[in-house]
Amino acid sequence: MYSAQKELDVLKKVYGEQEIPENIKNEIFTRYSLEEHLLVRKLRRKKQIKGFLVTIALLAVTTSSLLFSDQARSFAEDLPIIGPAVRLLLGEQLSDKGITIDVPQVMTSESEENETISGLNKKYFREGKVEFEKAKMEYQDIEKGHFQVTGDYRKVLDDTRFLVIERNLTKTAADSYTEKRYDTIDKQNSVVLSLPLLFKDDQYISTLTKEVKRQMSEQVNENPEKYYWTNKDFQEGVEEIPLVTKDTPFYINKNHELVLVYDQFAIAPGYMGNPEFVIPKAITNKLLATSDYLDR
Repeated sequence: MYSAQKELDVLKKVYGEQEIPENIKNEIFTRYSLEEHLLVRKLRRKKQIKGFLVTIALLAVTTSSLLFSDQARSFAEDLPIIGPAVRLLLGEQLSDKGITIDVPQVMTSESEENETISGLNKKYFREGKVEFEKAKMEYQDIEKGHFQVTGDYRKVLDDTRFLVIERNLTKTAADSYTEKRYDTIDKQNSVVLSLPLLFKDDQYISTLTKEVKRQMSEQVNENPEKYYWTNKDFQEGVEEIPLVTKDTPFYINKNHELVLVYDQFAIAPGYMGNPEFVIPKAITNKLLATSDYLDR
């Protein structure tokens, strides 16, 4: 059963037990804001007026202990909601010789600019510019006729709950290499999700790692054409990476399941492309900060 007080107590405990860097502090504040918003919506939906003022007082006290007072949001205000009409447009095309990078721009039907969407658009342009300049430097060191860089994008999911944007960067020289990056936006709460934000503690790292290893083994046993790096490969010089970290690329699919994504060559030979692993809700729901978050 959902308990706002339990979620807030967890956040308070995390804050109190360690010195928190600024980026982690922002994660906690975002998590708190999301929980606050979910609580307000739930109370309104069930028309539970009794005890509402007491709950708000609890929220206020907890916030003051979590963050500086000037960072606290007003409890009378809901977080901005991203409307159902979301368009993904070509914001800018950066091109030079064998390089073409399409930079996406997210547009909504909201009359006022949404801070989350505005932040995404700025990030897309900034990162697109960085990749463009990096590609130009690499182009100088490779035979011009054998080097190409393309960057594009697409919407993976756009429903009432989530917006998922995929960005691809493919570099082709003697061989081809593709990076995929995802942004998953909670449209109801206007929050860009991260793994630390989704889960209640770091236990998800070991649990998801175990599940990815299980699926890898299962796939190889069922299909001999599939192959993932083994200890033998690592001993021969292949770099071994952690299967799950707080920065592992992921997205939410149409069934609202967590999907972990890996770069080409990161955990398997290049012909395996960008491996993906769908994590069952039976596993994620036990780890989420709010157990039914993906079922709403």
